[in-house]
Amino acid sequence: MLATLTTSSVDVISTVNLPPTNHHGWPWESSIERKAPLHASDLPRITVVTPSYNQGDFLEQTIRSVLLQDYPNLQYIVVDGGSTDQSHAILDKYNEHLSVVIREPDEGQSDAIAKGLALADGEFFNWINSDDLLMPGTLWELASRCRPKVDLYTFSVEVFGDDVKSYLMHNHNLSATAMLRADRYSFSQPGLWFRTKYIQDCGGIDRNLNYGFDWDLLVRYLADNPNVHYSTSVGARFRLHAESKTVVEFAKQDEAANRFLQESERIRDKLEASLGTSLANASRLGRLRVPWNDWLVEKLDDRDSSPVVAASTIGWRAIKQPHVTFTWRTAGTILRLLSRYVRPKSSIGQRNTPRH
Repeated sequence: MLATLTTSSVDVISTVNLPPTNHHGWPWESSIERKAPLHASDLPRITVVTPSYNQGDFLEQTIRSVLLQDYPNLQYIVVDGGSTDQSHAILDKYNEHLSVVIREPDEGQSDAIAKGLALADGEFFNWINSDDLLMPGTLWELASRCRPKVDLYTFSVEVFGDDVKSYLMHNHNLSATAMLRADRYSFSQPGLWFRTKYIQDCGGIDRNLNYGFDWDLLVRYLADNPNVHYSTSVGARFRLHAESKTVVEFAKQDEAANRFLQESERIRDKLEASLGTSLANASRLGRLRVPWNDWLVEKLDDRDSSPVVAASTIGWRAIKQPHVTFTWRTAGTILRLLSRYVRPKSSIGQRNTPRH
């Protein structure tokens, strides 16, 4: 079932339902103040898609975090894959404020996002999953600071959860070559804002992928649109909980059963066949570097072994395949190991001792 509504003239801040009792702070209460009245025509159109399936415990927070941006030229699309929990009641509650609501079975998260992308009419595009949140002012910053030559506008993302100490993920060194080659880079999808036309031009969301479709999209997008802006602001919050795909897959003891890792090989096969020679070669190098990088992490995490022995082992093995292993990541790992050796134990204790 598809419902389409026009909400550009609606003042969301004053008309959205009051938050449930005993809920305070963002996104239950708005913290955004307009400095002056603005019309939608004065601002670029932004499309946000929320794919959802049985996420009723979190969906309302996600919806409010988007609506309470109070951004006048917003197209907000929610795609529900046939939930059987309280999601329908939440969608009914906010229905008049949503641009498009799709309620029908789908083939998974990538299929749901692709449905939203097919209806997108904004200049900028991103999806915010139904257990994540936008931070106050994100859309306003995007609209006011994204220059015409910027292909991808990025924010930092806060990772949080009931049993997780919050920390920040920073988008860093994003390029098709760096990602394919497994160089030192990092990305967090809720903080990435694409130009809608460029997503469509590079082939859009691959509905056949369920775990690494964001990585696949980003590589294809950056291959043609390499100009990235890195904002210092925190633009979104990424929630980890017991049912998160990330938590479920990476909690598996057997790496061979991790569906993110399984799908990554399929993605590389596809990209190597479709991208140019230079990027295909970068991906082939990346296949060799990924296990090397994983081994470096193991060495760094091993606190029982001698750091000097570990650093020496890394250096000796690196000599055998220099085109694969002579990287900044390798050098950084060796330096971090040696820093443990040269730092006096007393200084470690002093660093962790509270000062009054």
